[in-house]
Amino acid sequence: MPNCYLFKSRFTSFRPLYEFVCEPDKPVIPSNMSASYAVCYGFVLPDQSTIDILNQLGVCTGILSDHMCIQFLAHGYDFFALDLRKCGRSIISPQQDQYRHYCNDLNEYDEEITLSIEHVIKEAKTKIKKLILLGHSTGGLIVSLYASSGSKHQDIDALILNSPYLAPLDTSVSESVLQSMVMNFGFSTDIDDNWYGRSIHISNKGEWNFDLKKKPIDKIRIHGSAFSAIRTVQQDLMKKGSCIKCPILLMCSNRSIKPDKTWRDEYEEVDLLLNVTTMRRAASTLGQQVTIYEIENAMHDIFLSKSSVREKAFHIMFRWLKHLEDDWMISTQS
Repeated sequence: MPNCYLFKSRFTSFRPLYEFVCEPDKPVIPSNMSASYAVCYGFVLPDQSTIDILNQLGVCTGILSDHMCIQFLAHGYDFFALDLRKCGRSIISPQQDQYRHYCNDLNEYDEEITLSIEHVIKEAKTKIKKLILLGHSTGGLIVSLYASSGSKHQDIDALILNSPYLAPLDTSVSESVLQSMVMNFGFSTDIDDNWYGRSIHISNKGEWNFDLKKKPIDKIRIHGSAFSAIRTVQQDLMKKGSCIKCPILLMCSNRSIKPDKTWRDEYEEVDLLLNVTTMRRAASTLGQQVTIYEIENAMHDIFLSKSSVREKAFHIMFRWLKHLEDDWMISTQS
């Protein structure tokens, strides 16, 4: 496993106070540009909060939106966001870019998630603080894996999954075909993300402005080993069944469609990337406390949907969190 240096910025009232290297505990100027780095951003309220949110961004499709962070802070939650190695803002050199999204085993990410959790806990101003993992797309699969068997899975108090990649992209493609594709070590493919990317970025159909070098909107490159690693975890979680002990909230669109070559306005109101039916089925087996909400007219990333849709999603999520807080409060008093 390569060394993974975790950077963390702390913000109060949206102004950077300092930046420091969490591991190792001294300033790092990368000399080996092929090394792996992970980036964790922290947004900490000046007053004491009772819950920390650690957001695991989607490996291929995730972007950190200010509006999402602002929502959590406004509701009294400290917010941290993690870009895994070889993903998003963790790519700091041209050499690394050629290995974007590459991994042999999703358990490799245990290192930076564990480091992030350690420092989130260290930042806590109260010992009774709760920690919730939030994951989108492949990030949702990775946090599910971590909540089931990660090094600090016992410190996870709840899980929020935003359209997690829990099941195959297309159930009509046979397992034997998929396996034969990934058996070749050098195999990689580009998944056409054209319409989804266009539906969210401000330069096309969307309202969101993000760095296209960090999150291209045309195609997603999937390496054979990474694809195989994803399928392995999907199958393992299904076989284990009810392996996550904490409460789980799943939010996804109410429907999926396969896009064709012509733009249609409905692309802004469906999941263009994942099969939500198989997603919901897989999520229901993760634990004993799974709550599933279908968000009508939502996109793949629920919180990048149209304003009215994402406001509904925020309302559902914060209502669920409030119920959790009430339950936790009752349990501490009994």
